Amino acid sequence: MSRETLLKFAQVIAIVAVVIGVDQWTKMIASDRLATDRSPAFHHKIFLEVPEDFKGETLKDYLTYEFGDNNTEDEINRIVYSTVTDGNVLVNSATPVKPGDKFEVGRREIIVIKDYWDYQYTRNPGAAFSFLADSNSNMRTPFFIGVSFLAVIIIFWILAGVGLRQQLLIWGLSFVCGGAIGNLIDRVSYEYVIDFIVWKWTDAYRWPTFNLADAFICIGVGFMVIEMIRDTIRERKEKAEGKSGETAESVS
Repeated sequence: MSRETLLKFAQVIAIVAVVIGVDQWTKMIASDRLATDRSPAFHHKIFLEVPEDFKGETLKDYLTYEFGDNNTEDEINRIVYSTVTDGNVLVNSATPVKPGDKFEVGRREIIVIKDYWDYQYTRNPGAAFSFLADSNSNMRTPFFIGVSFLAVIIIFWILAGVGLRQQLLIWGLSFVCGGAIGNLIDRVSYEYVIDFIVWKWTDAYRWPTFNLADAFICIGVGFMVIEMIRDTIRERKEKAEGKSGETAESVS
């Protein structure tokens, strides 16, 4: 194996590792910090513990601090699914809390840009745009796992023929590979993919919820398209220059 090939695959493995790490890290944060109550589809609760700084404060004070300005008072009251401290259930946001109190949150979303960008926890058992999400899980999960493995194998096979100078193509294929593996880890672990990024135009138009693995795949495909366009332009330019040279020789 040549030095160029070793450098190329070392770069690919490094990029893929970073993509997988960032994807899994952000999904872990989403699982720990976002809550959803989508009955009967699924419930995803999070558990919070009151820190020392909130001794003598109310539950509302702590939730307002914890959740920032994303929620109104009514929404904060609805966020508390059930609060348990010393065996008693707290349902009033004005109830005093003490450090160490633990409670469940059944609903929590984060507004990044109002009406345009939110973080909302969801689970997608299907592919992009929830393709095959309602199909039989006994067939769906093995199918997607097999397709993901096949995609990774094809990507590395394509990379074998890519030159080290084709950096845009290397980055594009690496992004796609890393994103595919990131979602594959979810499917193997949970039989669904964790999505949490919502882009929308008010409530009228909403892009399907996605994650960073999906974003990396889209960016990677974009890089590959740009590289193909550049190759096409380069080939046409070389052909044009070749014909110009032949014309000049025939004239002379």
